[in-house]
Amino acid sequence: MSSLSIVIPTKDRAAALAGTLAALERQSVAGAGVEAIVVDNGSSDGTVEEVRARCEASAMPLSLVEHPAGGPAAARNAGAAIASGEVLLFLGDDTEPAAPDLLQAHLELHAARPEETYGVLGRITWTPRKPVTPFMHWLENGGPQFHFGQLAAGPVDAASYFYSSHASVKRSLFERVGGFDERFRTAAVEDTELGVRLAEAGLELDYHPELLVLHDHPTTPAQSLRRSVAVGRSAALYNRLRPDRPHPRIQQPRGLAWTAVRLAAPLLSALARLPLGRHLREGIWLAMTRGGYAHGYRLGAAAR
Repeated sequence: MSSLSIVIPTKDRAAALAGTLAALERQSVAGAGVEAIVVDNGSSDGTVEEVRARCEASAMPLSLVEHPAGGPAAARNAGAAIASGEVLLFLGDDTEPAAPDLLQAHLELHAARPEETYGVLGRITWTPRKPVTPFMHWLENGGPQFHFGQLAAGPVDAASYFYSSHASVKRSLFERVGGFDERFRTAAVEDTELGVRLAEAGLELDYHPELLVLHDHPTTPAQSLRRSVAVGRSAALYNRLRPDRPHPRIQQPRGLAWTAVRLAAPLLSALARLPLGRHLREGIWLAMTRGGYAHGYRLGAAAR
């Protein structure tokens, strides 16, 4: 059976990270080498000290890499650089395995398909241990966060669905395509850009919805709007770097409609806080998201 290295970038998420690492330590893995690598991206909340202490007592081999600059793309590359496993499993610091056999399942799938160009996509959903607001429900059910509702089990397009919060690939392929592009300095579009290169290298990304992690990251409309701006910035960077590979999900905002939603984003953010009907509220959320994206894209395009 293959060996597995779990790579987890983190910054100022000590509590969520502790839950993820505790769940990983409870995993049941038979006859395989498994290690976890946490890459701290400049935390100031005691994360480094907590992970160092956990390294001493962890039931699973656990390493800490301090990589204070560069964002999550650079952090994942730093973790992959010291990984010993044949398979890299990328998780978020807030994506706790839902079942004790998650790692075993990833290992068995890769053992059955040892070719370099085989990878696995698992599912991500909100943790049930914290309230899931109507906005959070919308984000992953028609909103811009992940698109698992559109996917059937089996091969999916790596260029569109390589989600670095729960995906495993052969380390040799990851290294061959050059890893994450460190010019992407935020958690936005950097995994899509890598997915494009993995797809070009022939990756078959096999979606297994039964492989589930629980996302511990409560999100408000205001926080999501800031993320939409970051996505827009990164989208502009992607299109600047890859004019040869247009992406259907990474479009340049054009026309009056995009201008309108961009200018109206602050108003829409205020309206989103009102007790409106579900359909009207979700329409406002969507317009707000698009406005944030358009604003971010404009900022990114001006930052050449």
